[in-house]
Amino acid sequence: MTFFIIALAMCLLAGSVLAVPLWRARVPVHTGAAAANREVHARRLAELQLDLEAGRLSTDDHAAAVRDLETDLASTGDAKQATRKAMPQRLTARVTSLLLLVVAGSLYWFYGSWRVGAEGVQAASTQAVVDMVAQLAARLQTPTGQKDLEGWKMLGHSYMVMDRYPDALKAFEHARSLSGDDDPDALASYAEALSLTDPDAFLDRALPLFNKALQEDPANVQALWYGGLGALQQGDKPLAIRHWQAILAQDPPEQYRSMITKAITEAGGTVSSETALIKLHVSLSKTLAVGLSPDTTVFVYVQPKSGEGGPPLAVRRFKLEQLPLDISLSDQDAMVPGRVISAFDAVVVSARVSKSGTAIAQPGDLLGQGDWMKASSKPLAIVIDTVLK
Repeated sequence: MTFFIIALAMCLLAGSVLAVPLWRARVPVHTGAAAANREVHARRLAELQLDLEAGRLSTDDHAAAVRDLETDLASTGDAKQATRKAMPQRLTARVTSLLLLVVAGSLYWFYGSWRVGAEGVQAASTQAVVDMVAQLAARLQTPTGQKDLEGWKMLGHSYMVMDRYPDALKAFEHARSLSGDDDPDALASYAEALSLTDPDAFLDRALPLFNKALQEDPANVQALWYGGLGALQQGDKPLAIRHWQAILAQDPPEQYRSMITKAITEAGGTVSSETALIKLHVSLSKTLAVGLSPDTTVFVYVQPKSGEGGPPLAVRRFKLEQLPLDISLSDQDAMVPGRVISAFDAVVVSARVSKSGTAIAQPGDLLGQGDWMKASSKPLAIVIDTVLK
């Protein structure tokens, strides 16, 4: 458990540190080995500066490390190798910096609640974390470890934080093989590692995988974020805006919400500030809570009471440890623009504990439901007390 907490905290820290220089520099999209080396070089310099300011490196050690980086860059070839034309306007620069923050935030999203803090993380050295990652990698090479899906996913996330993208790609590839592409988190993480390992593969190879992950889990943060990036590159700003609005509907921390909001508005979208329609209290029957992991996924979603098909009107994703919880749902939570809660006189609100973590209901999942009428302003209470057959 200590490893997971430290890895999560490092993920947030790395995302913030790497995003700042990208935001200021407005880095264009590069192709070729030399361009990739320059980007890695810039990130390493930023990390070294952070270590120097934090006192983890002495002035002499910092200077020596910088010289080594300059030598490595010079040995990789001509720094003036041609680059592809950057995406136009300021939006691309902001989107690129936001990418790093949301990637970090998505890991926090998948493996912990918003309430998880970084207490005690300062006491853990970087080398200690590196050692734990090495120990995890060694354990996964055992016959039992080879079958540990969650372990391979965590190893992949750890490598991503360490900028070891090819290693992360291999770890997620193994996780993807174990899940048979039935785990949208593993699929989206593989596609993310592929995008960062080979940026030229994003549109042709990675983007279809993100879209496939969204079919399995419409609330998957990584897939929503990268799906939005792909839509933006293909000129489909409305789709990019819808994907990013779906992230906002899941109540990200304010530091991410403000940046996602800015990306949406600069893409030509709007962010609604309307008041809540449905005030909801969700709890779980104590008899059904026995033996469940605190990390088990809980989906809260709204469907028309008329029973018409199509995606839910709204979906929110939580962890079991967050129950009981009080939330509000509004038209801002709409999955499809224009298909909103207020357009229906009656809806069914469901809360489902998904033991598999997927958006599609499975036998053994736990369910609670309640009806909401537009004419009523009373808060709705749902108790998850039914086992799906």
